[in-house]
Amino acid sequence: MTRVHILDLPPSHHFLPVPSDWYPLYINQRYFHDFGITFRFFSAPDPCLNNCDVVFLSSRYFALQTKSTTEHAHHLSYIASLKTSTNKIFWFDFRDSTGNTQFEVLPYVDLYLKKQLLHDLSLYTNSFYGNRIYTDYLHRTHGVSDDYTQDCMPLLPQFHSKLGISWNPGLLDFRGGLNRHLLMQQIIDRWETRFPGNHHIDWQNPRTNRPYNMLARFNTNYQRRTISWQRCYAQQFFNALNDPLIISRPDLTLSEELSYRRQVKIVLSLFGWGEICSRDFQAWIAGAALIAPDSSHLITYPVTHIPHQTYLPIKWDLSDLSSVYQRLLDDSSLRLSLAQAGQARYRFIWSEKGRQSFVRHIADLFSNSPSPALSSSSSASSFASLSS
Repeated sequence: MTRVHILDLPPSHHFLPVPSDWYPLYINQRYFHDFGITFRFFSAPDPCLNNCDVVFLSSRYFALQTKSTTEHAHHLSYIASLKTSTNKIFWFDFRDSTGNTQFEVLPYVDLYLKKQLLHDLSLYTNSFYGNRIYTDYLHRTHGVSDDYTQDCMPLLPQFHSKLGISWNPGLLDFRGGLNRHLLMQQIIDRWETRFPGNHHIDWQNPRTNRPYNMLARFNTNYQRRTISWQRCYAQQFFNALNDPLIISRPDLTLSEELSYRRQVKIVLSLFGWGEICSRDFQAWIAGAALIAPDSSHLITYPVTHIPHQTYLPIKWDLSDLSSVYQRLLDDSSLRLSLAQAGQARYRFIWSEKGRQSFVRHIADLFSNSPSPALSSSSSASSFASLSS
């Protein structure tokens, strides 16, 4: 039996049995047990933390980007000391984008795992304005600047082999709902941890009647202009259209948003702190077609975002937003195809076979270099790539 100890902050919500980032480990614990893998969570340093085969460290627990120089050095010293008494340490960078990194921990860990990585890993030797490839693009091409910036340490060649993929946000719990829904989901989840199979999600048929054209609701209140630029641009675009069939009101209640999501033909999802967003997966659950900025620059696991198959890509400066939206609105066949393919792929990921594939993906990290994970993540040819 492989014992894994996890250091992270405690759950942030009373309906969450574990910190939200680790939901796929919790819901699939029966499958992991069958693979001979067990997990135990710690919310503070503990003498028993290193009494295991592998330690998982969460970037959210250490929050290195927010620490003073002294605190930063203290945390690195603790990780270094932990390494001397632990068989293996895996660092899980749970921050949202491909770009913002914490490569300063690389000397002290065996694997550095992100939710998504740049397809061209050599780009990590460069510096990006705003620590993201898309904020750098907006800064260079449109002169968008921030009041402050943070610098990340570039990737050194000797640590290239330590990079790997954990899992993308699609394996988190994005079913959403009011408290009564969350309580019922928690009860169902507890059952699934003992008797797993296809994960319980209330899928909406893409063919249902959809009286509204688009849901385009997102937060625009960011301190950094490079992060908010896409969303502010889109909001101005929809305000100018003044189309009552486009739902872009920022004051929607949760229950209203849940209702509209199942009644729209299209959902627009934009970059924020990261590229892949919970809204993408909620759109597929609701049976809507997805429009999103092109994310072919990244690799992730499992493969969910396939341009022109599971979503319709738009340019990072949104210069083609109007034409892409109109194209999808006019072509009901294309719209339905995108919605069905996106949902079908996401449904497979949560099927029994898809869940077992995820468990194998994590189990392989214990014995292999991260290269196989990167290779499988970049393959998007078929559902077989998820279950092989």
